[in-house]
Amino acid sequence: MKIGELARKAGIRTSAIRFYEKAGVLPPAPRQNGQRHFAADAALQLTVIEFARRAGFTIAEIKLLFHGFRKSAPASARWQQLARKKYREMDLLISRLKNMQKLLKKSMRCHCTKLDDCGRILLSHRDNPL
Repeated sequence: MKIGELARKAGIRTSAIRFYEKAGVLPPAPRQNGQRHFAADAALQLTVIEFARRAGFTIAEIKLLFHGFRKSAPASARWQQLARKKYREMDLLISRLKNMQKLLKKSMRCHCTKLDDCGRILLSHRDNPL
């Protein structure tokens, strides 16, 4: 199928398909008369790629999912391994974001007229953060 048809079928833009192909995530499609012709399973691959992107995976991680494992390993085992790693990363990120949120919330109570005053207060609480 041509790239436009694949884009409609997968629900993504043609530019995304070209990007995934150039990045090496989607195998390059053979050309006929200068136009790409994709296999029917390309729509399924794109669905997995888009799902992985929405789940927070990078292009490098998605490439690993498709190409970085032994072909004898089941897809579910590959996915679960990468998903567990990504889940741990998300937990850490959420924890950091919550700490940032607490700091911002506390900082909104600031009534300093000069940044130097803020610096003095923060310095005096260095061992016991606000």
